[in-house]
Amino acid sequence: MLLDRIELFVNVAKHQSLAKTARGMHVSPSSVSQRLKSLENDFGVKLYKRTNHGIELTDAGRMVLTTASQVLQQLDSLRNTLNSNVAKDVQTLTVGSTYNPSARCLPSAIAAFQKSHPEIKVTFLSSLRRVVERWLREEEVDLAMIQSPSESCVANFFAEHFAVDTLTLFAHPAHRLAKKSEITVQELAGTPLIVREGRGTTDQLLNLLRSRGLKLNIALRCATPISVKAAVRRKMGIGILFHNMLADEIRRKEIKVLTVTGLPRFVANSYIVFNKTKQLTPAATKFVALLREMKSRRKKPVNLHELTGTGGS
Repeated sequence: MLLDRIELFVNVAKHQSLAKTARGMHVSPSSVSQRLKSLENDFGVKLYKRTNHGIELTDAGRMVLTTASQVLQQLDSLRNTLNSNVAKDVQTLTVGSTYNPSARCLPSAIAAFQKSHPEIKVTFLSSLRRVVERWLREEEVDLAMIQSPSESCVANFFAEHFAVDTLTLFAHPAHRLAKKSEITVQELAGTPLIVREGRGTTDQLLNLLRSRGLKLNIALRCATPISVKAAVRRKMGIGILFHNMLADEIRRKEIKVLTVTGLPRFVANSYIVFNKTKQLTPAATKFVALLREMKSRRKKPVNLHELTGTGGS
């Protein structure tokens, strides 16, 4: 095509070398030379001449270069305009989440949303609380679901309660404690425990156990809930995670939830969080409406200041 040969000529003029241009295009110098010859035949003039240092444009070549550069710039501008218009027609939604809501609540919500709004492209990201809150600050997500948001997050963003979850101790079905209908707090002493990294509701539970004089054996601290569950399945110890993260494994009877007598209920709440000073996009507004519909089927919301746990998961 003529346009391809013009782009090649502009590239050669930029490098002032057939060899450099050929290397950049991963073709042979003879191929570049042949295509330039075809371009000269199209215009009926000599466009360049060889020198000891490469190539030098003729007067005609410089005239072609000036016009060709302008034409290519106009084509790039047109291409960008067209791509921008296409992008405007595609609605997008980016949702962030801490690990606990991303295990069960959000996947079902996103599945329902995509079914009713197939025209909207949804991106779903999950990570640690501090990372998700950074995504919100830097506007990398339209909204987020955060378990136990930090005080600064609550102060700077709109945070609406969505769900409450309970910290759960669980074991492989073959574990000696899994065979009991109930266990005592004292039976946890010395038993290998598999927990998440970081400070949070789990640490509050561990501190309570220590305050009762129990000598704890923290066998493994994992970065993600998946790692905790994998370690428990390998019979490395008793795991501690929120119940929502375990629902599928409980249903498949891959793990056994432990009932511990004399242990208070440790809970944490998940919140829908988004910018309170910037209007939500139409797609985000629709998704928040769907989440609120799901929320209306749940129990009465818990006040943020009534949280037992303050650490994110």
